[in-house]
Amino acid sequence: MLVRWGVCVLLGATGCEAEDPAREIPPIIWSGAQLDYAPRPGAYELCEGTLPYMDRYVALVADAMGVEVDRSLVYVHASGDGDLPCQEGVVGCAFFEGVYSKVAPQEHEIVHGVRGWSGFSPGFFEEGAAEVFGDDARAAVRVMSNGSLMEGIEAASVETGLPLRWYPRAGHFAAHLHERYGPEVTQELLRRTDARAGEGRAIEVIEAVTGAGWDEIVEEYAKVPECAQARYRYPLHGCEEPTVLRAWCDGDESVGIIERIACDDPDTIGPRNGEMWTTIAVEVPEDGDYRFVARLGEGAVGSEMTIEECAVGCDKIMAKVPMGGGNSMEVFLRKGRYALRLTRPEGEPAEVRMEISGAGCG
Repeated sequence: MLVRWGVCVLLGATGCEAEDPAREIPPIIWSGAQLDYAPRPGAYELCEGTLPYMDRYVALVADAMGVEVDRSLVYVHASGDGDLPCQEGVVGCAFFEGVYSKVAPQEHEIVHGVRGWSGFSPGFFEEGAAEVFGDDARAAVRVMSNGSLMEGIEAASVETGLPLRWYPRAGHFAAHLHERYGPEVTQELLRRTDARAGEGRAIEVIEAVTGAGWDEIVEEYAKVPECAQARYRYPLHGCEEPTVLRAWCDGDESVGIIERIACDDPDTIGPRNGEMWTTIAVEVPEDGDYRFVARLGEGAVGSEMTIEECAVGCDKIMAKVPMGGGNSMEVFLRKGRYALRLTRPEGEPAEVRMEISGAGCG
């Protein structure tokens, strides 16, 4: 399903008046450490692991953004377009009081919701941060980065936000700044600007944090390869959540990893776009070729594993490995941590038995 994403970051923005009945928050039926879940009547049922996952995601985003968690993020799960206080055709949006979405999880809007505690940043940089640290769900807007950097920065307005065509450029530039200069750029843009700040103020903050002149930054950025959002984004949960780490080697013997993907499993997330999934992580001890094999329970087909390096930018290692049938695939990996997303079609539970070999193991 092709979807469009949007964010309405100001209480006074067009179509976002405070008296909008779609802004009403329904009863909260689940609360975690930092997330309150409030579904509207008719919202679809979630897999068991979805709400704990979103709750943890709030904390991970807050840490990445340098934001203090001083209250819970309200997540309103809508049942249709009429239940959303968003621009027509979008799947979700964020306001100061919380996130509204037709799907769960929607990590892009969770990023906005958390950043909203500090008042948001100018539209181009706000959407850039959400594209880097949010989800990579299928969406028509998620194409190869393109278009002029300055045109994109200047295209955002308080009234309409950032036009969707500039999301790829915003995310790509945010990923470059984060990779080249570290997380302080994203964090300081949030602290020292707001949604009404002009491009001049945003550039001043970037220059102050990086210690480089704007012309120098633009010249350097022009040499960065273009890529789509799935490549440059940071798989935040798999890379920063300690509980998802799995051991795959014991001495010189490969250790099998067994994961159950089913909507009644406490680690399964979704459904979204017809899929349900779980994320695990592994540590790679050295550069080299690693062989992956993933077998499924009898009769299970139509699955894949996505391997993502815990890195930001277009040179991030990323590979997709079919699951099932005992077929193996060799992938070159650099030393470091990798997030592995194991995906199944919605409503088709299966047990996955995976083995990894390489670096003298197995």
